[in-house]
Amino acid sequence: MIDRKSINKILVIRHRFIGDMVLAIPFIKNLKENLPSVSIDILVSPNSGELLEGNPDVNNLIYFDNTKFHKYEKKDEETASAKEIHYSFFSCAKVIKEKKYDIVFVLKRSFSSALLAAVSGARYRVGFGTEFRSFLLTHAVKYDKNIHEETNFLSCLTPLDIKPLKYKPVIYPTESESIRANGFLVRLDRFKPKVLIHATSAHPYKKWPKRYFAEVIDSLFEKFEAQFIFTGASIDKETYEEILSWCKNKNKIKTQNLCGLISLRECFPLYQGLDLALCVDSGNAHIAAATGIPTYVLYGPTNSDRWLPLGEKVFPIKLKQLLPCQPCDVKVECSHLSCMKLLTPEIVLGQINNQSAYTTAVG
Repeated sequence: MIDRKSINKILVIRHRFIGDMVLAIPFIKNLKENLPSVSIDILVSPNSGELLEGNPDVNNLIYFDNTKFHKYEKKDEETASAKEIHYSFFSCAKVIKEKKYDIVFVLKRSFSSALLAAVSGARYRVGFGTEFRSFLLTHAVKYDKNIHEETNFLSCLTPLDIKPLKYKPVIYPTESESIRANGFLVRLDRFKPKVLIHATSAHPYKKWPKRYFAEVIDSLFEKFEAQFIFTGASIDKETYEEILSWCKNKNKIKTQNLCGLISLRECFPLYQGLDLALCVDSGNAHIAAATGIPTYVLYGPTNSDRWLPLGEKVFPIKLKQLLPCQPCDVKVECSHLSCMKLLTPEIVLGQINNQSAYTTAVG
């Protein structure tokens, strides 16, 4: 067991992917609650790392961009220039070593992330014993793919003899970010339901057919006069335009397509003002769930038992009778995508209508 008194500076490696960053927030909270005087730095990617800005449990963020291929991890040049971002393994390793951390937690499962911890010079290196990397760690923790990812993260606290609590993820927008988000909300009728539709994902296999989303939008509009907000990167704007083109009521439905117009951090206060969220398995589903609004997440190739967003009103929607290939965790090539195509609008609307949270939100 690691002596807590010997720990003064901690680094947590958890860069890339929005959803994983949200799931790591309770881990960070547990660290701070049990080691209140310790300095905690987090290695993050430029985009998803924004969610930790302003977090009182975090002392410093170190930005590491090795994800240029990933459309949701790219930053525009103006934003990037405002931060010191490391683009190479060696540049990042040099900075980490200079900071002289006592312990590094590796919440990523890649070999390179454990190697980064090894070259940091930290006395203790805690992480999952995956990818043949246990020799790079002083305390290798078992990774269990059959449990929720948050539970796996929290298991890394065992070497410090910390009995973790299940904290709710919290994001801390600035006052100006909240005001800007509210500026979009006031354009909608406050007496009619406001629904988030998040139809885009980094992986194409997680996407639901556009015409299915159109059917759901039509149904919610016809039944409740619902209004709709769309979020995502700039390149996602056309996706929602195509979805609306399928809607029978496209000329009547009130919508706001905010793709590229609102930051990831501004999504949090924006979502707080909504009544309902329907999302594919994505980072924004995790942000919506963290606000506490009823959040319905569509699952096909991925496992909701592992990746369900954290929140009080989160409901997974999937086929009752799973296909033999389901879940595949998007690890194999698929030509039919049956797990999403067989998840029809009727199934989705039926499951939504069966939840009391839905009735409360839009009834």
